[in-house]
Amino acid sequence: MILSAVTPIANRCCALTLVFCLLVSAAVAQKPGKTRAKAVAQNAVSLEKKPAEKKASKKQEDADDSISESEKSRREELAYALVRKHHPELLSLLRPLKRLKPRQYEMAIRELSRVSEKLNQIEQRQPERYELELAIWKSKSRIQLLTAQLQMSPDDEELRDRLRAVISQQIISQRELFAFEKARVSQRLEFLNAQLERMDGDVATMVEQRLRAIDPAAKRSPRLRNAPPASQDSPKE
Repeated sequence: MILSAVTPIANRCCALTLVFCLLVSAAVAQKPGKTRAKAVAQNAVSLEKKPAEKKASKKQEDADDSISESEKSRREELAYALVRKHHPELLSLLRPLKRLKPRQYEMAIRELSRVSEKLNQIEQRQPERYELELAIWKSKSRIQLLTAQLQMSPDDEELRDRLRAVISQQIISQRELFAFEKARVSQRLEFLNAQLERMDGDVATMVEQRLRAIDPAAKRSPRLRNAPPASQDSPKE
């Protein structure tokens, strides 16, 4: 149950792993003399899908083709707003991808817009949880991008140190979210234990108490005149 709290946002980022590789390779490929990066950018599509995933991906592509221009614009606005505010480094990489790899660009926009929508929902319903979820997404997004960059420059130790630092941040944020969920679960357990203790009494008496609360005629029953009123406690969310 607690693990599922982290999964929805994190899973959105997992779908962007390849897209980040394409973003980096596409950006590097535009620089003079980067022939190896050009080859990576050109061949990345062939590595995009495993055979078992091609059919499902084709369905998603067909679905993307069928959406309206206004929906595409809405997704772009959500995606760019998220990236501009929380991971601006992606901005300069997304734009060339739109021209070089339109399909992969649409994939990135779709996933980023979903993350944006999910985070907005959490912010509205649970503001205290929002900051934790956002921190996890930011670290996850940076890990994906740094990993892609490291594939382009495997000997860059400074880049590897940055990746190590972001992974540390991710672990701290995930632990904070687990602690938050644990506190909520503990509060819920306290309430349930209190309700169980209250209902360990005489069932017949509780029946008459609840009957008196809903039936005016039952209030005149002699055996209930001295009975305490029925509890109106309800579970807390």
